Amino acid sequence: MADALIIWDARETNEDLKSFIEEFASELRRFSLTSRIVSLSYTTDSDDDQIKPSMRALMDLVHTESPHHLITFGSKPNSLAALISPTLRCKLHTNRLPEWLEGGMVPSTIARIASYIHKEDVWGSGKEMSDYFYPHARSVASTHILCIEEDMCAAVVAERAEKNAIAYHCLALGDFLPPSKALLNESGLLVVSADLVTKCNIIEVANGYSIPVLLISPDNRNFGIRDGENGWVVNSVQQLHFVNYLKNWQGMSQNAREMISRYCRHIQSDQSGLRCYCASFGYPERLELKDFKLRG
Repeated sequence: MADALIIWDARETNEDLKSFIEEFASELRRFSLTSRIVSLSYTTDSDDDQIKPSMRALMDLVHTESPHHLITFGSKPNSLAALISPTLRCKLHTNRLPEWLEGGMVPSTIARIASYIHKEDVWGSGKEMSDYFYPHARSVASTHILCIEEDMCAAVVAERAEKNAIAYHCLALGDFLPPSKALLNESGLLVVSADLVTKCNIIEVANGYSIPVLLISPDNRNFGIRDGENGWVVNSVQQLHFVNYLKNWQGMSQNAREMISRYCRHIQSDQSGLRCYCASFGYPERLELKDFKLRG
């Protein structure tokens, strides 16, 4: 018997979805609950945790496992779980995934019926606010900085970078938002103004990509930036601190930049990602698996 039974659709070849499930399993192990992950497949194999995509197979599995929580990801698992929900004695959690994570879609009529029966938590694309956010790509912590074309400070940031021989890229906002992977291998630090931050959740998206943010905020609002952890805050591009931050980022060792990048991912996961979702079930985090920052 497991506290949580997780169902996902593995019939379509989707490496992104597999990575999502693997990372979800890793995050779930941080918490004090037992779990079992079973995939929908073309064959039933209990040894490999596979069942056929049918209501009967899912009902039999739930009856055998008797979980406290049934958690499903994707349109087919969600629909099956919602359709058998009147018979369930456990709590049901259905999750609608963005298109790039979906394996195969179910017929629209069944999907509408299932969503009417049970509300789905939404994993968004990052272009708009959703229940949760999971990034499509990750930065490699490059020395290059990045600015956004639509940002009111983009021109002056580029000018300051050129003047100080600092490598940079300028990218359109639409090309930066998920599921784009544009320039993420070449960009390690996002420089953005508070003006743009108020118009979209760009800090959350950047941190999800594992990119720290240098925020230009005249009134010193940090918008969720934890200084030295997922970014830094300056009042103006004219400050000496501004150029120093850019130079310090380029002068860091690769290991140091990667450590900051990983922590950016942890913060985004805590606030709106997988760790936040796992914490919503109400189980305490295992003390021995607390973040390295707490152990340090």
